[in-house]
Amino acid sequence: MKMHKWLLMLLLTWAAAFSTPAAAQSAPEQMSTVEFSSQAPAASQPEMADVMRQDGKIYIVVVVLVSVLLGVLFYLINLDKKIGRLERELRQ
Repeated sequence: MKMHKWLLMLLLTWAAAFSTPAAAQSAPEQMSTVEFSSQAPAASQPEMADVMRQDGKIYIVVVVLVSVLLGVLFYLINLDKKIGRLERELRQ
């Protein structure tokens, strides 16, 4: 039962972390912006993401991020099991 609580907490934290930038981008009139007239409009595009997507390296980044998140999740589940076992031993 406790594992479900950890998974729910992790899912809610993940959703909150990724929903904040999307909300900030959807309302640009509320944010103060600084414009530079010396730069061309095409220079404001994220070139690194395009280059990584073209080279196929973006998939490596995604695999690394997913593996790190799965490792953290696995660690939390094991830690929850150990803590539960220690709590049961202390009650007896």
